[in-house]
Amino acid sequence: MTRRQLTVALILLASINAFGFLDRVMIALIAEKIKVEFLLSDLQIGLLGGTAFAVVNAFASVPIARLAERYNRARVTASFLMLASVFTALAGATVSFFQLFLCRCGMAAGNAATEAPPHSMISDMVPPEKRASALSLYMLGVPVAALVGSFAGGAIAEHFGWRDTFMFFGVMGGLIALLCFFCLHEPERSVPPATAGSGKLGTWQVVRLLLGNKSIRYVLAGLAFISLGAFGVNTFLPAFFSRNFGLDAAQAGLVFGVVSGIAAFFGTLLGGYGSEHMARRDARWLLGFPALGTVIGVPIFLAGLSSNMLFIAIPLMLVGSFSFYTAMGPAIATLHGSLDSFSRATGSAVFLLMVHLFGQGLGPPSVGVVSDMASSFIYGGSQFATQCAGAAGQVQGSACAAASALGLRYAIGLFAIFFLLGGLMLYLAARTNHRAAQATATAH
Repeated sequence: MTRRQLTVALILLASINAFGFLDRVMIALIAEKIKVEFLLSDLQIGLLGGTAFAVVNAFASVPIARLAERYNRARVTASFLMLASVFTALAGATVSFFQLFLCRCGMAAGNAATEAPPHSMISDMVPPEKRASALSLYMLGVPVAALVGSFAGGAIAEHFGWRDTFMFFGVMGGLIALLCFFCLHEPERSVPPATAGSGKLGTWQVVRLLLGNKSIRYVLAGLAFISLGAFGVNTFLPAFFSRNFGLDAAQAGLVFGVVSGIAAFFGTLLGGYGSEHMARRDARWLLGFPALGTVIGVPIFLAGLSSNMLFIAIPLMLVGSFSFYTAMGPAIATLHGSLDSFSRATGSAVFLLMVHLFGQGLGPPSVGVVSDMASSFIYGGSQFATQCAGAAGQVQGSACAAASALGLRYAIGLFAIFFLLGGLMLYLAARTNHRAAQATATAH
């Protein structure tokens, strides 16, 4: 590929990633609006934001990845992004929780092509030593979506209604899909000498290869814990700002975009380029760098979460979140180092299936359950679910609103602890990888 083709490809792939991220967090931007109209609990919001999406998305990702191994990855990705966009627009016409649940499942099925096939394409576009940084550039779609999309989504929901938010992003996603279908070039596949001539790996062969590598198992566990914390926290972060600081949907979307967007932008870049730079001196830093940052970030984030002053909470939560986004680029680069060009999409799909099924599938509903339980306990009675349903729970100054705000604060704080476990797993992966390399060097 020429430098121009590579630049265009990375921009388009980052745009795909941006809309994939927006589909995942869409419910977070409009949660309070939907909660009022459909009289939902935090558990149901968690199911819409997490489980409904994660289960379908995770299991659809592997067959879609197998399609990408056999056919043009660019067209496979663009086609499924269009499918996701159609269901996103349809979600704006729903009139019940069940209909919205079904549309979320459709969004998840199409969204399953926005990660694994692009990962495979990027690994064929650049040499191995530049994969972490190239993947991090692709992942910049997430902070851009968080900054621009979160504010736009919250503003549309506040001024026009939550249905128009779905329709707007459905149309925009469809336009990106058309651009990718006509302008995104498929890179040439390359096969490393070690695997050339050995035939293409099947799905279960890829699974056994990944699970048979102790270091990769630690990476999987680390990203699963980080995903559990990230999806659990991010799904309810706009609601946290609304309930605890009285912000409307547009303001909460803006604050959420600032906190998660700026943190993701610089964290993703630093994770890719910083870990690559440190790994030139010692290979352990490729995973050790994000491991250290994650552990440092948790207490800073919790300090911001516990503050009752918005001007203190925002910068502390931003700095604390900064380190949570450093891990994905180095992790995928580590994963792809053990796979060839015809199995990387499947490897990413299997990897993301385990990570997202655990993280997004369990994170949001679990935070919702803890929030409901804590809020009910703080309210002081078993009638919280009935007396504080819908708009009653959002009347500023009421006992319902106070209990709901504090209960959600405790739930988010509890799940932020999972980032610490993720950092520990990445540290163990780096150490295990180093020992395996030493043993191989000694054997030769």
